[in-house]
Amino acid sequence: MSLTGTAFLMLLVLTALGAFAATVVFVPKFAGSGARPALARAGMVLGVNVLVLLTAAVSLNDQYGFYADWTDLSGAFGGAQPSTSRHGGGTAAAAALTHVGSEPAGVPGLALPADTFQGRDSRLLRFTLTGRYSGLTGTVLVDLPRDYFSPAARTRRFPVLETFPGYPGGPYQWVDSMNIRGTLDAAAARGIIGETIVVSPEVEFPAGVDTECVNGPVGRPQVETWLSRDVPAWVLRTFRAAPDRASWATIGFSAGGWCSAMITMLHPDRYSAAVVMGGYFTPQFSWSYHPFAANSALARRYDLISLVRSSPPPVALWVETSHSDRLSYPSTSRILAAAQVPIAIDALILKHAGHRVSLWQGELPQVIHWLGTDIPGFAPVHSSGTVLAGPGATTPPGSAPTTSAGSAARTPPGLVRRTSAGSAVSAVH
Repeated sequence: MSLTGTAFLMLLVLTALGAFAATVVFVPKFAGSGARPALARAGMVLGVNVLVLLTAAVSLNDQYGFYADWTDLSGAFGGAQPSTSRHGGGTAAAAALTHVGSEPAGVPGLALPADTFQGRDSRLLRFTLTGRYSGLTGTVLVDLPRDYFSPAARTRRFPVLETFPGYPGGPYQWVDSMNIRGTLDAAAARGIIGETIVVSPEVEFPAGVDTECVNGPVGRPQVETWLSRDVPAWVLRTFRAAPDRASWATIGFSAGGWCSAMITMLHPDRYSAAVVMGGYFTPQFSWSYHPFAANSALARRYDLISLVRSSPPPVALWVETSHSDRLSYPSTSRILAAAQVPIAIDALILKHAGHRVSLWQGELPQVIHWLGTDIPGFAPVHSSGTVLAGPGATTPPGSAPTTSAGSAARTPPGLVRRTSAGSAVSAVH
C-alpha cells in the first residue's frame, strides 16, 4: 500500500476510530486500582493518541509531500538516494560570462547602519530597507564573509548569493535551517568556492502571504521589483559587492526555488546563475492570493517554460527534483526538454525523494561546489593569483576568459577581478 494517497490515510482513520471505540468500551473493565488495570488503561489511551498523531502526520505528508513513498521514508534514515543527472542547453560558464546589457558598478558604503547586530562580533547583520522602486519596506539579512573586514581585503569585492525561503518562511530560514554560512565557510576553507556575501531578503508582503515573489497589478505588492532591483541596488551601494553578473546568483528551495529561477531568468543583466531545489517554473499560488488572471500579461510573463522555448536567457541553472515530487517534477521535466543555448541547466533527478528541508540540506555542499566550479564569479582565489574560469580551467589575472566556443567573453564595465594578494583563508570554527 502506498505511503501517499487516500487508501493508507483512510485505513489509519478507521483504525484510530476503532481504537477509540475499543477504549471507550474496555476502559471501564479495568477500573481497578492495581498496577495491571492502570497499565491497561494507560496503554489503551497511549495507543489511541499514537494512532491520532500518525494519522495527522500521514495527512500532512499527503498535503505537502515531505516523503514520497516507503523507499524515501526508509532512505531518510540512512543510505544514498538513487539519482540520475541531466543537462540541457549550453555550458554554465559560457552562460555566466555572457555580457547582458549594462551592469552597474558598485559604490561601496563606508558604514553599516544595521538595525541589529546578530550577536557579538557576528558577521550576520539585519537591516530594514525601503525600496526606491517597489515602495516596499522589509527585512534584509546580510551575512558577510570572514575576510570582509580584514585590512588585507579592504579593496576586494565579493560575489553575492541571494537566498529565497520556502513558504511559509522568512529570511532566517537559510541562516538557521539550512546553515548556509557554515557550508560556505567550510567550502571556502577547502578552496572550493570564493568567500561570498549572502543576502536574505523578506518575500512575504504582508507577512504570511504567499506572494510567489511576483509583481501584482497596480495596488498589489511589487515583490519582483523589490527582490531584483531594490535589494541588489542597495547591496551594491552598501557593501563591497562585485558588480559583474557572473558574481551574482540566487538560491531557493520549494517556493523559494521558483523565486530563484524567476528572478534570475527575468533579470539576466544582474544574475548569472540560479539554484532551484525542489522548485518549479510557473507560480503556484495558494488559495488566498491570486494577484492576476491566468490569461493576463503578467501570467504570460511568469511562464518560464515558454520563455525558454521562445527566448532563452543566458543564465545557468542547477536544478534538483524527484520523479516522486508532485510539485517540482512536472515543470522541471518540461523546462529540461525545452532547454537550448544560451541557457544552461544541470539537473539532479532523484528517483525516490520527497519535498523537505532535510533533503536539501544534504545537497547544499554539492550546490556550493557547482557554484565555485562552474560559475566564474564564485571561483576560489588561489595562491598563484589565478581564478577558476570554468570546469578544469584557470584564468590569469588581467586576461579575458573565453567561452566554450572559443570566443572571448566581454568583461562587464566596472569588473574588479579578485586576487589572493594579501588575503588568507581562515579555518572553520
